[in-house]
Parts: sequence; C-alpha cells; structure tokens
Amino acid sequence: MTLYQKMQLSPAVLRQHIRESFAQEKKQYVTALVLRSVLLLLFAIAYISIFTSFFGQKNSYVGVGSLCMLLSIRFVNYGYHIIDSLVALFFISSLYLINSFFLAGLPVILYFVVQLASLSFILLMTTTHPEYGNGGVYAFSYILITSNTVSGQHEILQRTGAVYLSFLFCGLVFLQKHSQANRTIRLHHICKGYSLHQTTYQWQLRLALGIAFALSIGKYLAIPRSMWMGFASMSLLLPQTHQVLSRGFSRMMGVAIGSVIFVLCLHLFPIEWVFLLGPLAGFCLGLTPHYGWASILNCFGALSAAYVLLGILPAGVIRIQNNFLGILCGLGTALLFQLFQRKPTKRVGESQC
Repeated sequence: MTLYQKMQLSPAVLRQHIRESFAQEKKQYVTALVLRSVLLLLFAIAYISIFTSFFGQKNSYVGVGSLCMLLSIRFVNYGYHIIDSLVALFFISSLYLINSFFLAGLPVILYFVVQLASLSFILLMTTTHPEYGNGGVYAFSYILITSNTVSGQHEILQRTGAVYLSFLFCGLVFLQKHSQANRTIRLHHICKGYSLHQTTYQWQLRLALGIAFALSIGKYLAIPRSMWMGFASMSLLLPQTHQVLSRGFSRMMGVAIGSVIFVLCLHLFPIEWVFLLGPLAGFCLGLTPHYGWASILNCFGALSAAYVLLGILPAGVIRIQNNFLGILCGLGTALLFQLFQRKPTKRVGESQC
C-alpha cells in the first residue's frame, strides 16, 4: 500500500494499523495520519477562502458546509443513478439557499413544519444507507448554512452565488467518482419503496424531527446561536442503534471541557494568538476518531467565531447551555420514538425489483 493509499484511510483505521504494526511500517502509518490531517486542513482553508473572498464572510459557512459534502461525496453516493443524484443535489442546494432567507420571518409553528419537511426531504434524498454517514454530513451542512441567514438583495445574490458554486464543485466530484454506480436504481425506486415500517425511514424521521424540534425551541426562546442546539440533537440521533444516553453524556462532557479550555486560553494567551486555535483544533480533529475528543475540539472552531459577537465568557456559557438544551431535545425525541416505534417489516430496497 502506497503512502497515498494509506492517507485515504480513516483516522480510526490508521490508528488501528499503528497499534498493530511494527517499526518501519508503524512510522509509515503515523506519517500517513499526520500528513492526511495537514493536507485536509490546508485544503479546507483554501476551499473556504474561495467562498469568503468571492461572496463575503457570511458565506464562509457555505464553504464549511459544502466542504463536508465534498469530502463525503468522494466516497459515498446517494445509492441511485448519477443523473437522479445530481438533480437531487441541485434541489438540496436550492433548499439551502431558499431557507437561508425564508425561515427567519416565519412564526414558530410554521418554522417547525418547514424545518421538518426540509430535513426529511434531504435525508430521503441522501441517506438510503445511513451507516455511510451522509445523514450527519447533510444535516450539519443544512443547519450551518440556513442558520446563518441573509437578507437584502445583495446578500441574497451573494448567497445564491456561493450555494450554486458549491453545487458545481460537489457535482463535478460526484460525476468523477460515481458516474457508473447504481445504474439500474432510479430515484423513483427509492421513493416508491418509502414506508415508515422500514428502519431507515423511521431513523430519517426521528433525526429530522429531533433537529427541527431543537431549532424551533431555540427560535421560540430567541436563544443566540441556537444552531448549536440543532447540532447537539443531531449528534445524539445519528446512530441507528440505541446509543443516545452514552453519546449525550460524552457530548456534554466534551462541550463543557472544550468551552472551559477555550475561555481559559483567551484569558491566558495574547489575543493575537486566537486565530491559531481553530486551525490547531482542526488539525487535531484529523487525528482522532473519538467522539468525546471531537466534542472538545469542535468547541474551538465554534467559539472562535462566536466570542467576537457574544463576548468570551458569554460565548462559552451559551455553548454549554445550548448543547444541554439540544441534548434534552434529542433525548426527548429518542424516547418518543422508542415508545411508539413499531417493529420494521422490511428494509430499504426490498420493493425495488
């Protein structure tokens, strides 16, 4: 296996090889892990800078969200024909755009309905195989982009350009990587087989409902940075297996530790060093597959943007508060589904033939 091939492996697989290898081979896997993280970080900085440079700082969020999609698309498709997949990607991108300026003015009940419908559509289009991780990628991107709203003709035009540029980038990668995949499966096969008796669709609804509920509570209470509530609820509900309690505890501990460390760093170190915290955390994220560590490290990127608007200590407190509320929303949704969920009768795809 070449160094490049090793770098295509996930951090979890690379770390396993490091533990099981000896001497020279161990060094090669360590090199691959570190180099992979460095190159990903450099690519992320360059990619996001394109959106910031051409479309303004507000659209750096489009860069971040679409970067996650781009990295996922390299390995994971939607499970059906390439033409249908590109059409689905176009409509998903359009939904990101429309909800960026449409959602903000809605009353809470209608806001919840639109969020639930939008997330359900996105998950239906992208997660025929939840185990591949598309659910988290596209839900994260949706929350991030639509929570950072735009208004006025100029901002909407900038957001339009940013969203459809991201569609172009992702579409080109989709074509290059998956043009020959799933040639016999069309989108209408997936839609025709939709049934809430199926495990996958129950999971999609649970995830969409949990995120929509958390975001709606945040809107109703007018909580700053309420998208953090959506992320927390999403994070709990991603696994199809019943891991919500352990994930909730790990996330809450990680967020509390990460927020405290960030606040201490800003008080202990010169303010001109703050810009290094996000990239440093991003590099470390590339080295670990551990959910708890990811929860800690994600605080640095999130708070680096938020403390400027909210203040250092308030940003840390709101980060912890919002994650706690989001976890409660996720736990409530999981409990609701556990109480009313019916035993599935078939899996996705059984009715296709």
